Amino acid sequence: METRFLATCNYRQGSNRETAHAMKNDEHWAIYKAAQEMAKYIPTNAVLIPIPSHTGNATYTLELAKRIARATNAEVLDALKCEPREMLYNLKKQGKRPTPRQMGFYLVHSIPEGKRVIILDNVVATGTTAAAALMATGKGIVLAFAAATNSEQIEGLTRINPFIN
Repeated sequence: METRFLATCNYRQGSNRETAHAMKNDEHWAIYKAAQEMAKYIPTNAVLIPIPSHTGNATYTLELAKRIARATNAEVLDALKCEPREMLYNLKKQGKRPTPRQMGFYLVHSIPEGKRVIILDNVVATGTTAAAALMATGKGIVLAFAAATNSEQIEGLTRINPFIN
């Protein structure tokens, strides 16, 4: 399976880092800002699947998906779940790095046939979360607000376009 991602900006430029962190804190201004940028890349006939947080459920990414859907008429499908776990940020600080399989994502709803699957996240950094989501869905691309690297490849994920800004 080809694993692809698209990011609207570089995490380390301007206020992008602040926006990405504010999204995780469910700050509406940040979700709105990211949704405006990300909506530009939603194809017709899309289904938006938010990535779950460490709680096991999609939280801020679900709100992000709903905002993008309002702007694009895309369908939102809260289909990915996982068991609650330590935040990836904390695991990385401890020198631990789970594999995509260890993330434990699974589908709780089937993906409608004929839809273009867009998996939503705030940042693509190591590619672990994105790869885990793509393993669980079996198809789609990951659309993130920001990427933490300028690289065209992250752990087997291939960028499908350069940064926009």
